Amino acid sequence: MLKKLQRLSTNRSNIFKGYIQGRFYGIEQQEQPLESSEASSGKTTTFSKYSTEEVDKILKSLNNYNLKELLSYEITKGRANKLLAWRMRNGLLTNLSDIFFIEGFGPKVADKFYQSLLQDPKPENVELGSKTSRLRTAPFITPVITPEQQIQIKSCVSVRVGVNSITWARLELAGGDNNEPCQLTHWQHHEISEKKLHLHELIQRCLYVNHMIPDADCYLFENPQMAQASNNHGSVEQQNINIQKAQVTAVMGYALASRHSNIPKAIDNENEPAKGSLIFYVRRFLTARLFNHLVGTERISSEDTIINMMRTYYNVNDLLPEQSEEASEELRSDTDVNEKNNTNSNIDLRGNVQFPMDLRQMFSKSLRYHREFLGQALLLNLAFVRLVLLHDPESIAKVSRGNKLKNENVSSSET
Repeated sequence: MLKKLQRLSTNRSNIFKGYIQGRFYGIEQQEQPLESSEASSGKTTTFSKYSTEEVDKILKSLNNYNLKELLSYEITKGRANKLLAWRMRNGLLTNLSDIFFIEGFGPKVADKFYQSLLQDPKPENVELGSKTSRLRTAPFITPVITPEQQIQIKSCVSVRVGVNSITWARLELAGGDNNEPCQLTHWQHHEISEKKLHLHELIQRCLYVNHMIPDADCYLFENPQMAQASNNHGSVEQQNINIQKAQVTAVMGYALASRHSNIPKAIDNENEPAKGSLIFYVRRFLTARLFNHLVGTERISSEDTIINMMRTYYNVNDLLPEQSEEASEELRSDTDVNEKNNTNSNIDLRGNVQFPMDLRQMFSKSLRYHREFLGQALLLNLAFVRLVLLHDPESIAKVSRGNKLKNENVSSSET
């Protein structure tokens, strides 16, 4: 019996060793049939249009370019890193079809990449407002905003969805090329319920809130955190909270999208644009990262940031309605001097906020947790204005992750 168990153990160890050897040392044997299968499927025929000189130029680029040089062509950073890793592990590419051994490269992707290698590389510095610069807003919001929509948006409402509350803020942008701050026209917090509601009741209360939210050219939400499968039984309550927040976001998004808007949302056909309001979902934690309210994955209070914004007055004339004519003339002269100084220092006021007196008082009299929700709603709106509508290079640099070169290019394009 003991000998039989020993033989069984030996057989299992041999099987395991054979699997390991086949898994880690049998790459060449596994890749060879792949080449023939892909060639038979017609992938290699995609490159038959290239001449011998073009093939040599492409292979020279594939085998010699570094990461920075590869990113000057039609390839993502992830695929470029995989190409470099495969090149270090397996050596140089000998023919164009070798790229199919690398994960992420199919016939269309490879052909588009090869065609770009035959052309001049993309310029590093681009002017703000160009196509390459606009692509930076793609990770910030969903769906991606079009240039036509961006120009026509003059007002936006941000909606902050909580567990049992909805808070919103409306900003109105200065028209034309006026260097003026955004005007905060609406700022309100509304409690939905203190308990979990049935879906029917939840829809009714969301529709009621929808009538309270003012009209705007676009409406903003933060991407909700969806509940995910977990082996941690203690997270069931948190998953239920995330589900209800996602339900409220979906209902409010649908209700606001049903409003009439003069800005085209998309093109259904050649003659008729799609009707309905513009709804954008801002990337999660983007606002907290922009205003330095994120410690790890935890948000810190936004109240101090809002109070600091309120300390700046942009309409001094409105605060002194009973001043004399002499004082008015003196104030105007001082204002002219300040405007000249601001012009010389290139101060851009469009990314700031002007708070009306009634909304200042409302904020100061609100409960502390209400002030926190009001602050988050306003900063969500302001983040959209700075990052998406104004393309503020300083704001883009703050939220960019570990891409110093990209930030330097944005700054140089502004100068």
